[in-house]
Amino acid sequence: MKYFICAMMSLNFCLNVNASSITHWGEKVFVGNGYARTYIELKNKIPQSMGIALSASATSGLNHGMKEYLLPLPKSAKVHPIKHITLDWNPHGHEPGGVYDRPHFDFHFYFISNKLRQSITCQDDDAPFCLEMPDEDSLVIDYAPTPEGVPKMGWHWVDLLAPEFNGGIFTRTFLYGYYAGNLIFIEPMVTVDYLLSKKTSRNPIRLPKQFPYQQGHYPTNYTIFYDETNDLHKIELRAFRDQDLGAIR
Repeated sequence: MKYFICAMMSLNFCLNVNASSITHWGEKVFVGNGYARTYIELKNKIPQSMGIALSASATSGLNHGMKEYLLPLPKSAKVHPIKHITLDWNPHGHEPGGVYDRPHFDFHFYFISNKLRQSITCQDDDAPFCLEMPDEDSLVIDYAPTPEGVPKMGWHWVDLLAPEFNGGIFTRTFLYGYYAGNLIFIEPMVTVDYLLSKKTSRNPIRLPKQFPYQQGHYPTNYTIFYDETNDLHKIELRAFRDQDLGAIR
């Protein structure tokens, strides 16, 4: 039957029917007693998933101080507009107290270059740029700003519908980040305890009306799961929306 269809249709159609996805991997970076690395899954050059894989041993042997890890993107694939990714280890969590003060990882997917990010201070003359109010279409309903910007990051906005703001506790959540009025990063945050539980969760992402770049791919959910076959914890962006077409990939 497959050959009959190919005979009736174009060659490109046949290639698309039979094409399989390919996963491209970034270089490993030592984290704790293990490593972290990025990956991008493409099918017909269209992103199916993008994420960070942590070896199971990466959740042990971590430093007692906060630390940022710059994770190289795969050299053979990209998802526009994401330009670089960092993993931030917070052994004691961070403000606000009683909300995010649990040991956790921050996974920043930046839409700006690392060089530009390094120039962000959110202090002195840079403070007005850091806290410049974004256009309403760039904001997400029921998200609220934190009081201050963070150097080398920007202005974080938190999800007011998340359990930690509604009588529950923080296990995982999704933040947006802005600088100079522009959306510059998206950020899943996940506690170590949640990763160690090896639970699987598929979490919807509420989107702004307008994204910062045309012809970009933006995730509509993030999934956290344990890959038992490869002994990896994965934090994965999925179901990408094409900015121009509005299609879910």
